[in-house]
Amino acid sequence: MIALITLSGVSAPSLWLFIGILLITLKFFPDILRFFLLRRLRTALIPLLDSVILSLQTGKSFRISLLTAIEIQDGWIRHQMMEMYESLAMSENVIAVKSALLKDLRQEFLEIDRSGTRCVEQVRALRRELKMLEDFRRRSGQVTQQLKMQAIIVTALFLALLTFVITQFGFHQHRVLILFSALIFSGGLIFIFSVGRRMKWKV
Repeated sequence: MIALITLSGVSAPSLWLFIGILLITLKFFPDILRFFLLRRLRTALIPLLDSVILSLQTGKSFRISLLTAIEIQDGWIRHQMMEMYESLAMSENVIAVKSALLKDLRQEFLEIDRSGTRCVEQVRALRRELKMLEDFRRRSGQVTQQLKMQAIIVTALFLALLTFVITQFGFHQHRVLILFSALIFSGGLIFIFSVGRRMKWKV
């Protein structure tokens, strides 16, 4: 691909800019994918606990109820939950659970399984806790969503303008202004997101 771009007559600064954007995308893609997968997992937990509660109310044991609820899941979620269940069934953390969310969930399930009594009440209490955290994330996300969207749009516009300037006027002749503007822009983004992280949210 790089050879085709070179043969098409694209300038060297534009080529390096393209390579930089590609490398940054490849670097952050696993984190972005993990973020969306974990969000799907959190969304699936409440229905899964509802299924466990219904099964417990029919007189089944906690492990059977949990296994039945996991088996009706699909794809990646089912695979992750099944690994967590196998680790739980061994009563030891033999299988490495990679996700911190699943580790915490496994510990909660382990305590419920060991108690052997009032499993329905304990699962309901866990469901209430997860539902409260999910509602909190949704509310805080709605508050910060507009700010994040504006930052994404401004970043896209800045990159498009930067590409245009480098392509039309060259990088070497205006490198000081380009680097200075990129530094100011990056500093502004860092300031915006650092302020967002320091905001105090109440559940």
